[in-house]
This record gives sequence, structure tokens and C-alpha cells, in this order.
Amino acid sequence: MKAIKHLFIGLLFAGSLTSCYDLLDETPKDFLTPENSYTDKKGFESALANIYKDIRNNFYANTDSWENYDLMGVDVDLNGPRPSADTYREYFYWNTLNADNGFAKKWWRRFYSYIYSCNVIIDRAEGTNVKWVSEQEKNAICGEAKFLRAFAYRFLGNMWGNAPIVLKETTAPQFNYKSASQKEIYKQCKDDLLFAIQWMPDIDDQKGGKASKVAAQHLLAEILIALKDYEGAVEQATAVINNPAMSLMTERFGKLKDFTFEGYDYQGEQEPWGDVYWDLFREGNFNRIDGNKECIWNVQFDVALDGGGNTGKSGGNFVMERYFGTKWWGLKDADGVSNWLKDILGGRPIEQISVMDYAATQIWQYKGDWDRDMRNSKYNMKRDYYWTNPESRFYGQQMTEENLGDKSELFRITQPTFMKVVTAKHHGQFFDSQSGEGHDNGRIYKDWYIMRLAETYLLRAEAYLLVGNKDAAAKDINAVRQRANATPVTAADVNLDLILDERARELSMEDFRINTLMRMNKLAEYLMKYNPKVIQAGYKLGNHLNKLPVPNSEIEANKEGGLIQNEGY
Repeated sequence: MKAIKHLFIGLLFAGSLTSCYDLLDETPKDFLTPENSYTDKKGFESALANIYKDIRNNFYANTDSWENYDLMGVDVDLNGPRPSADTYREYFYWNTLNADNGFAKKWWRRFYSYIYSCNVIIDRAEGTNVKWVSEQEKNAICGEAKFLRAFAYRFLGNMWGNAPIVLKETTAPQFNYKSASQKEIYKQCKDDLLFAIQWMPDIDDQKGGKASKVAAQHLLAEILIALKDYEGAVEQATAVINNPAMSLMTERFGKLKDFTFEGYDYQGEQEPWGDVYWDLFREGNFNRIDGNKECIWNVQFDVALDGGGNTGKSGGNFVMERYFGTKWWGLKDADGVSNWLKDILGGRPIEQISVMDYAATQIWQYKGDWDRDMRNSKYNMKRDYYWTNPESRFYGQQMTEENLGDKSELFRITQPTFMKVVTAKHHGQFFDSQSGEGHDNGRIYKDWYIMRLAETYLLRAEAYLLVGNKDAAAKDINAVRQRANATPVTAADVNLDLILDERARELSMEDFRINTLMRMNKLAEYLMKYNPKVIQAGYKLGNHLNKLPVPNSEIEANKEGGLIQNEGY
């Protein structure tokens, strides 16, 4: 595979340099090489930290672009690129998707880059030059690497189905990789995760931002569902849910629990603002040290630290606030007066990703819960936008079609913004030229969830459903819904679509939606039910879209054959 081949060129070059030192009977001590980097726990921890950094940056902050978030339902059912009122722009071009697709190539290579790095750690942990304090210390490092390897293979299994299993460090060019079946990939994930669960530290013994035994159990629950071991999945999810260190957050918590705000019209008196769901997504509230017992695994960002992912005046590339949400602040009223960008709870979105109707409207109408479900409250879904320029005669009034200057911009003030992506108190590294208000240019200086306990409940509900225990499935779904003040569901309500709806309500912009739909073999169905571009164009999509194509470039680089292209491509 070209991806792996590219990765080991640098290693071979380093090896050629160190061979010269061998001939001269010298050992390099003043710079890092593969030989002197993996000699003790500290060196291996640095290698693991680099994988975490790559996951953080690749999934969330690789570039100043909405494409950072293409795993999260973009051009699927939750949201999509929308340059105008008339249409969503296609990202995948589902009716013509082929093996030259850039998304497939990008993520295939990223996942194998993580696998390569994990294999280096696992193999070199057995080196005779490594000074381990104990076998337990070594196994804990290898367990973490195997967890991260399983995390990567989980996506390959769900999204491609057929892909090579590579378990050894690649040290020479290879052109005969063989595709393994989806089941074989899942079994490898299971083996890695069982080892990880045995040796990884528990969640209170692990540093923030790093995965723990609990994360491995959560991931194994998903893998066992894929392997149709539903009782095993229930067992693993239950171990997470019943862990004394874990619980859903049901009371206000964190640094902004007493936050006050005058409302989106920016008028009147300050009032208490937020709820416990709002608290879950406030800066400084994501970690266990902050009192958050729901977070299983998150990525770490820090505005003040080099390497923190969001540093300096440039602001970094964690730009969810910038790309999700409507550009209400950039519009003009019926008199041609420009609106103002306001600092607090306004954000500075440029609206390159718009919420689709399924996520904006349909899921919130369930059981008449529009005004009841906390996740759809004014704190968490901003649906009303106001004129904020004191020079406008509409100052303080809601923005409507009647007072909007350009009626074609109506969609910008009638679609919601998920407030989980908006920072409540901006750092003010930037200033709006018109209003003079400080803002963050759409950057969010907070951590983000990869795994959260609410998802564990929904995974266990899925396993219960598939094993035939709808009563238990309903109970788990209701654990999540109860926290949101939503109407309880009954056993008769429970099916996979309900679980996917609940995932959309609870985990939007956290769940890797395309991965979830592919795991459930639901992608093609959901595209035709909920994707407005697919519906508008009348595409009749085949079930082959439930898996991505193996990139042509990888098949071509594997000169001796062995990579199997998925059916339909």
C-alpha cells in the first residue's frame, strides 16, 4: 500500500544513517533515532502522544476548513455544505462515487498511518535495549497502542469492510498486501481490545486526553455488536456504565454553571443561562478534573500551550464555531443597515455547513417534545436571530423575512445553530471592524469528546434490541432521554431507527455519523430518506454505498495484487 510505503521511507533513511555509526562503532546521543528513542517508558509515551496528537489534528483541526468534520454526517443526513438558499453542495457525489474519491483516500491513509505507528511501538517494546521497570509497565504501553490500533481498524472494518490487517512494523517495501474480510478485521479489533482492557489503566489513573480501560470497553461493545455477539456487547457496555467512576451528568456543573446572559436579542436584564446539557460543552468542563464523570475519552486543546492546537494570534484550526451555524451577523436589514457581530454567544460562523431538515426539525418533533427536550432548548439550539446594531430601526427585534434586506438570505435566519460548538466567553484574539467587539474568528478553545457515556447507553440499547430484549433497550434509551427531560419511550417504540434518531439528538457533531450508518448498513437508506440533495436529484442509490471504495491508488501501488475492491466500484 502506498500509504504504508510512504511512511517507512523516512525510517529506512534513518536506518541508513545509523548503519554508518555501527561501522564506526559509535552511537548517536545528541539527536533522536529509532534506536535511541525506544529505550524506556518515557520514549514510548512520547510516541503514543504523537498518535494522540495526529488523531486530534486529523479529526478536528487539520486545516481551516469545514472538511475537518467530514466524518460527522456532512452530506449524509445531519448537515451539509450550503453556499446558497437553493441547494446543498455535494461533497461525496453519491450517485457517481468511485475509487478515486478523495475522502476515501484521505481517511484510508490516515488510519493506516496510526496503525503503522502503533505497530512500531508494539514491536519495539520487545527490544532487548528497552529498560522496562516491569512486565506490567511494558504491557500497559502495548495495551494503549493496541487500543489505538483497534480504534483505527474499527473505522476500516465499518467503512470499507475489506482491508489488509498489518500487525508488524513495516521496514521494507511491500507490494503484496492481502485484503482481510470485515469479520477478520473485527476479530483483530476484539483481540487487541481484550489485551488493552487487561493492561490499560482505569479512567481515574489515566491522564486527561488519553484513553483508558473504560474507552477500550466502550469500543469493544461496538465491535461485539458488529460481530453479532450481542450478549458480550451488553457485558462490556455494562462494565462501563456500572463503573463507580462513571455517571451521566444530571445536575449543573463546571465553571459556567452560574453564567448569566441577557438573551439572543442582547436586551434587558442578565438572566441565568444554560442547563446541564449546555454545561457538557463549555470550555473547562470536559475533563474529570473539571467534575465531568460522563467523558470517557476526549481530545485536548489549549490556547496557552505550544502544541495545544490553538495557539497565538492565528488561533489554530479547531474551527467548529466558524463552519457550523448561520452567518446572521453579516446580513443587512431592509434599510441596508448592517447587523453587528456580538461577542457573547454569537460566535462568528461563516455558514459553510448548514443543518439538514432531519437534524434541524424532524428528530425534535418526536413524541411532541419540541418544547420539552432539553437538547432542543434555547440554550442548546439557537433558532431565533436578532438585529444587534443600535443604528438599525429594527434593533432588538427578531430577524424576519419582512425586515431582511435580501430575501434570498432567509435560510440564514431560519436554520438553527447547535450551541455546543459556540464558545460562551470568547478569548478576544480578534476584533470585528464594524462593531469593535472581540471575537475568536470561529475558533473554539475547548476540548472535544471522542467517547461519552451517553453513547455507551445507546450502544447497550442497540445490543439489547438485537438480542431481543426491547424492555432493557427502552430503559437505556430512557436513561439518556430522562436527563434531557424528554418523554420516555416504550419497548414497542424501540428499533434501530429510533436509536439512530436518539444518537442524532444526543451526539450530533460528536458521533462519526458516516461510520455509524455504515456499521449498521444504513447509509444508502438514510441518504435516500434524509439527504436533501439526493432527494432533490432523485438518485436511486445502491446498497454498495454502505461501504467505501478501496482507493485506486492503493490497489495500483500494491503491484503483486491482493487488495480486493468492494462490490459496486
